[in-house]
Amino acid sequence: MKKSKLKCPNLVPVTVRHLTMATLHPHLDRQSEKQLCMFFNGNVKFSLLYKGSFHGFSFTEIQYKCTNQGQIIMVGYLEDGLVLGGCMSKGLINQNTTVKDETAFRFSADQSESVKTSVTTVNFEYNAIRFDSDLRFQQSSVRGNALSVTGSQLEGEKILEELEVYRVEDTCDLLETPWRELTSNEEKRNLLKESVVSYKPPTDVVSQARVLLVGPVGAGKSSFISSVCSVFHGRVSIQAMVGTAARSFTTKFRSYTIKATRGGEATPLVLCDMMGLGETDLSGVKMKDVLQVIKGHVPEGYKFNPSDPISSDSKGYVEEPTVKNKIACVAFVLDASRVSAYPEPVQEALKELRLKISDLGVPQVALLTHTDEVCNSVAEDVKYIYQSQVVQDEVYAAGKLLGLPISCIVPVKNYSSELELNCSTDILILSAVDLILQYVDMFCYECEMSKSAL
Repeated sequence: MKKSKLKCPNLVPVTVRHLTMATLHPHLDRQSEKQLCMFFNGNVKFSLLYKGSFHGFSFTEIQYKCTNQGQIIMVGYLEDGLVLGGCMSKGLINQNTTVKDETAFRFSADQSESVKTSVTTVNFEYNAIRFDSDLRFQQSSVRGNALSVTGSQLEGEKILEELEVYRVEDTCDLLETPWRELTSNEEKRNLLKESVVSYKPPTDVVSQARVLLVGPVGAGKSSFISSVCSVFHGRVSIQAMVGTAARSFTTKFRSYTIKATRGGEATPLVLCDMMGLGETDLSGVKMKDVLQVIKGHVPEGYKFNPSDPISSDSKGYVEEPTVKNKIACVAFVLDASRVSAYPEPVQEALKELRLKISDLGVPQVALLTHTDEVCNSVAEDVKYIYQSQVVQDEVYAAGKLLGLPISCIVPVKNYSSELELNCSTDILILSAVDLILQYVDMFCYECEMSKSAL
């Protein structure tokens, strides 16, 4: 029997690909992902094949979803937080069959440790799967439409809160050749900082580079603003208040002027923050608010009301906004760990919003945050971000979701739990700002051309 602690160096965390619909979320949390990583040689990703609470707690359904899928792992969740499961190399086969499998194993995991035990046979019974005689998943004998588990470490039959089956797929940790170049040294960081500090809009028509961050709740909009401020302040600081709740922590429209140093002169860069897009009522209320902000109608400090979009009757409404009030570039902010798993309403709202912003003629880019949560190598050292196959996959997924060219999408890592700045992290943040300013220039030129045409 092999015991191992949570630490899982040099392995890519499990990347869950949803094969059913966008609203199907895995029960597997990040800590359990890390634990399961330790059970495999090399690097793997998991594809979700079956989820009991979604597909129905039936072995007929399990067999239908998981037959001929190659190596699979069954993960059962108990009420007390214990996770039990088994892995087989040949997938599900016919009932009433016993298969010798030299690579099969069973496991258990909780908050402190995981235990992996090799097994010699996997038995496919009627309405049950058994790993040797030590672990058996079965149709419950005490509750009709439910699955249960029995095993040597359990006292009697235990009802499963959830059962999931994943296909185990090999994946690469780091690519031999990075898909983008990243120069990570002090000289590069200083050059990027100087570029932002010295930036001036290319036309007198626009005096500030007003950039609006837009994205789902929890994507990291406010954290990005604080991270940008941290880079220029020379220490990790909180500028925009952030939270971890499912509901947006930001409720007011706020503009943050980025200063060259802590307490120093202001740069022309202004990052604007607003309430995140939730998972309900997206295409109505909040989308209208976003468009009103971009057009310059929303006053500083305006408190958004999810049930009542801003209108000409709202207090402080800017009737005739000037170019100074308008947004010069919109930066979509997406969570890399959720790009492929955002609920259908969120995805549709993002697509519709992007089209409406395009109709307004405002340039758009995208920032991919939480990259350290999808790749352990990036979590260990962010300089590997452009060698990560997983991060590259999520960048392409973000491009497909938003309909943006890949060149407009940059992965970043926000400062969250760190106490000290990191050169590579700073460079990624500054590179994102530099890209944004390039698109601000496009907006400025359009304004200049419009003025000349009058």
